[in-house]
Amino acid sequence: MAAEKKSPFEGEHPNLKTGVGSVTDSRPVAESTWLVEFAAPELAEAVAPGHFVMLRLPELYSPLLGRPFAVYRADRASGRVQVIYLVVGNMTGRLSQIAPETPIEWWGPLGGGWAPIEKEGNPAARRIYMAAGGIGYTPFYMLAEKYAALEKGPELHLLYGARTKSRVPNLDDFRALGVNVKVATDDGSTGAKGTVSDLLKAEGLEGGKNALIAACGPRPMLEAVFTAAKSLGSLPCWTSLETPMSCGMGLCFGCVVEYLGEDGKADYRRTCVDGPVFDAYRLKWN
Repeated sequence: MAAEKKSPFEGEHPNLKTGVGSVTDSRPVAESTWLVEFAAPELAEAVAPGHFVMLRLPELYSPLLGRPFAVYRADRASGRVQVIYLVVGNMTGRLSQIAPETPIEWWGPLGGGWAPIEKEGNPAARRIYMAAGGIGYTPFYMLAEKYAALEKGPELHLLYGARTKSRVPNLDDFRALGVNVKVATDDGSTGAKGTVSDLLKAEGLEGGKNALIAACGPRPMLEAVFTAAKSLGSLPCWTSLETPMSCGMGLCFGCVVEYLGEDGKADYRRTCVDGPVFDAYRLKWN
């Protein structure tokens, strides 16, 4: 593995690391969905649940810019980091063809992760529902791992939705942590026929206290989950946005979203540095 570089942004982003590691694993986990693992000991040591990382293929000029990826797993012992992604464009298409030992440039950890949940004192919630669609389950594994390790941790539920059976990954990593996993598909080819919000409504949470919803996935799914949370007695609902980014460090302002301030007036927040986790009740959905 090449030597890790000193970050040029240390003053503004004191926790930011940069480096070039080598790929140790690359494989499909579902239709059009791949996992890539790479060596990055400093990143593995620093990353927390919900953080993301920017990746770039240094030997290529197309694409020139890096792309954001949620961190799925980080193994401090081996110094390896895993991300899971959907093949949708040039960068992810090239990444799916990458061979072992290929260099990959990274910078991170980025974003605040799921820290806002803890700042609000919500670990006291006895039931945490992780609502995910598509590759939205990827930032949840480390969160589930953290809470599962607590002696008296909360009940953990993963409600996962996809278009069809071929798009559903193996979720045994979550089951091994004791997470209750439920799946829905649009066509009913596996699990329940319906959506993630349908699964949430079926949980009997009306007016439920000590329950918290954390969601990640396509924006229409997030809005549907938020609407369900409101209808169930305004349950706490936090969303991790999948907003496109160019730099990941707040420099380009290309990932801003409208956000309601404490005075109720709309303002703007950068998903990369102010998020990616936001209180769903303060996001401007339409």
